[in-house]
Amino acid sequence: MVVSVFLNVIYLLFPLLCYFLYLVYSKVSFEEEKFLFFDLAIFSSYYIGSRFGDLTVIYGFIINIPLLLALYKKRIIPSLVLSFSTAVLLSDLYGVSFWLLLIEYILILIFSFFSKYKVINVFSVIKITFATLMFFLIQRNFNESFLLVFILFIIMYFIFYFLISLYVKIENIVNMYYSLESITKEKKLYESLFKITHEIKNPLAVCKGYLEMFNIKDEKKANKYINIINQEIDRTLTLLKDFSDVSKIHVEKNIMDITMLMEDVCDEVSIAFNGNIKFKEDILEDEILVNGDYNRLKQVLINLVKNAKESIKDTGMVILEGKVINKNYVIKVIDNGQGMDSETSKKIGTAFYTTKKNGTGLGVCLSKEIIERHNGTITYFSKEQKGTTVKIVIPINKASI
Repeated sequence: MVVSVFLNVIYLLFPLLCYFLYLVYSKVSFEEEKFLFFDLAIFSSYYIGSRFGDLTVIYGFIINIPLLLALYKKRIIPSLVLSFSTAVLLSDLYGVSFWLLLIEYILILIFSFFSKYKVINVFSVIKITFATLMFFLIQRNFNESFLLVFILFIIMYFIFYFLISLYVKIENIVNMYYSLESITKEKKLYESLFKITHEIKNPLAVCKGYLEMFNIKDEKKANKYINIINQEIDRTLTLLKDFSDVSKIHVEKNIMDITMLMEDVCDEVSIAFNGNIKFKEDILEDEILVNGDYNRLKQVLINLVKNAKESIKDTGMVILEGKVINKNYVIKVIDNGQGMDSETSKKIGTAFYTTKKNGTGLGVCLSKEIIERHNGTITYFSKEQKGTTVKIVIPINKASI
């Protein structure tokens, strides 16, 4: 039986593994496209499980994994389709009333979408209740101890909990990979811009030199210098044309819930903390709307938390706070790391200035520009050997005040 359970779990999880691999290697950035492939993955998972699954009572639990994931991601249409399909499948498989199963799944849908309880708890309580009833209806000559049945249900709950936790961990790792890759890409672009300035400086220096030697009375040399100056100017214009988009930061602002963003950031960065360095969050649970670029702000916060963690040598803590103060949303990233002296604090945020051995000095500069594009401010407060606090202030959307 253990082998059969394992095989059924593999059948159901294989399409989801393909989904994550696709996200990583194709670098999908649009949420609509991600959800499209997620829906395809869970439907494929359900088809493979229903086509090749061969268990009895246990199978009735395991086949619900795709539905459980759809409920977790709040996918309404896939949840409805999978609920109806599972009710039909189990009704035919066990000879139980289809309407009884349909009522069960309707209750799961209602409580999952319209209550504050966790999906795994809602699903398990309702599923176990109805499964117990149906089990006794099917097994009319049931002679085994009810304790064994109860233990079976508990095992199924932990299997569900483990699979959901595994999915969340993998999803957070993929999202963090996206965020860090975006940060790295921006740093490389700015580093390229630094190199371009050297390339542009050379032809400009040549032009300046020949202009200083330019003598209108010496027609032969003047014509020669003009040709050289024209060539150098053309080279400069070509360089500028080739790299005209390097220094542009595209910010697409929309009305967004910054509380959701903060929770998303906490979920992603928490997996990078373990051992002696702890992570703590202190954010409001209320919906707070701002006019911002979700991905850009997320990029900034992950970069700040990453820097805070790297500033701690052995043991310490990084805290991410989010509060409403005077019609502004105030974010603080606090660490008790090495801190900065007064001279370093003054230079922080300057392009290409860094205290890291392999740093470019572009991450902080980029973060500052993104926050300014949101009509906000970013300020650093630091004491050497005491730690650093980064304070971000972003205006709240008037509609939510």
